[in-house]
Amino acid sequence: MTLTERRQREKAQRREDILNAAEKLFFSRSYDDVSMDEIASKVELNKATLYLYFKDKESLYFAVVNRGIKILRAMVAEEAKNAQASGLKAGGISMACSKFIQEYPDYLRACNYIQSGKFDFSNSKDMNSDAREIIEFIEELYEKSLSAIKNYIEDGTYRPDLNPVVVLILNSIIADGLLNISPFQRKFMETHGITVQQLYLGISDLVIYMTMNTGEKSKDIHARTLKWMGDRYATDQNKS
Repeated sequence: MTLTERRQREKAQRREDILNAAEKLFFSRSYDDVSMDEIASKVELNKATLYLYFKDKESLYFAVVNRGIKILRAMVAEEAKNAQASGLKAGGISMACSKFIQEYPDYLRACNYIQSGKFDFSNSKDMNSDAREIIEFIEELYEKSLSAIKNYIEDGTYRPDLNPVVVLILNSIIADGLLNISPFQRKFMETHGITVQQLYLGISDLVIYMTMNTGEKSKDIHARTLKWMGDRYATDQNKS
């Protein structure tokens, strides 16, 4: 290994160390409650060195969030492929997002905070690469979901009177609510023998039922979608 290669590897490792330290702090507290001084102290660097890798706390936060986005991107691709293999035109995004909520809630909270209006994304030229990847992926996810809903309305699977944007936003609101299930609600579910997976399947059943047409084709897709989701959850549990 050449000296240049060694220095590049050391630089990459230091960047990862900074991200690991920042991630722990951001996940344990809010964005506003974490300072660059604390991050530098945790990673045992002076703040001047920290700024050689990230120009400010905002850039560092985007890099942490983009870690989660890359995980979600891979999950969406995997679940979309599995859904297609099962003969379903949609469901992959919903399945991936529901699993992401359960497995990576800290990343999801951080991603939601980026969409809260705290940060200014009005000028795309000023965005760093991490911020751009995050925003582009979120927009892509929304557009793909909207397209799937429109397709189901057009082919008669969903009710023709539905507004696809309203359906999409409703699904997003439900997802946000699932992320913030209270300790009381979890305890109540546990007392009545309801697992988180059963909650997700039950809510999916209700949402699909509200949007589906009454024909046999729609009922068949409804049943196959729920069975596929249940099988996916079961597969993941067996792996663990």
